[in-house]
Amino acid sequence: MSSAISIPHLTIIIPAYNESSKIETDIRAAQSFLQSQSYSIEVIVVDDGSRDATAERVRNLQPGFPQLRLISYQPNRGKGYAVKSGVLASRGETVLFVDAGLCVPYAEVQKGLALLQQGWDVALGSRKIPGAEVRRPQHGYRRAGSALFGFFVRNCMGVGSVRDTQCGFKFYSARAAKEIFTRVKIDGFMFDIEAILIARRLGLKMTEFSIEWHADHDSRFKPLTGSLRNFKELWQIRFSSYR
Repeated sequence: MSSAISIPHLTIIIPAYNESSKIETDIRAAQSFLQSQSYSIEVIVVDDGSRDATAERVRNLQPGFPQLRLISYQPNRGKGYAVKSGVLASRGETVLFVDAGLCVPYAEVQKGLALLQQGWDVALGSRKIPGAEVRRPQHGYRRAGSALFGFFVRNCMGVGSVRDTQCGFKFYSARAAKEIFTRVKIDGFMFDIEAILIARRLGLKMTEFSIEWHADHDSRFKPLTGSLRNFKELWQIRFSSYR
């Protein structure tokens, strides 16, 4: 088989932690999207040390979905570690990671692919630029926390013009993905910011694009312990050599 056939055009990475109640819906949505496209796609679910039946649900779907791959390990390491694991295992010419829960419909994939075809190395889905549609917003306390977090990140972390660092819908060329994620060290949620800073340091071309977004109210993020870990990771990033 030639490499042109064996190499997918797009790899979709879904990091998952205790997502047994919705991972099947995520996978079937990706499969339906694949069937509507003329190009090849692989889907990698990274089971990040789940304590439920997430991995089993994925395995049950693999016989009917040969493009579906599973990476599963113990213990839980964090979203950043899961995305990095998926990126380093990816075979696609383009890499996309998406949050579980279908926060962004797969119809938005074409926007990101078009930007990479235009020569961008990294295309970041954004809920905070003109044209974005937030169809189902976060709870009030999450919106308040997000606004405070965004102010801090924009003014203290050196992310430049990026308005939405945390949206779970990001595209990379295969080369950019590997160059960035071989350098990512943060295992938790703040890996997004580290990846952006690494991309800037490497001189990669990066842009944002507007997306339609639906909040997943069944989030794995825990406000108290999660916020403490986030600020610890931001501290590590702030005093590293990314800028």
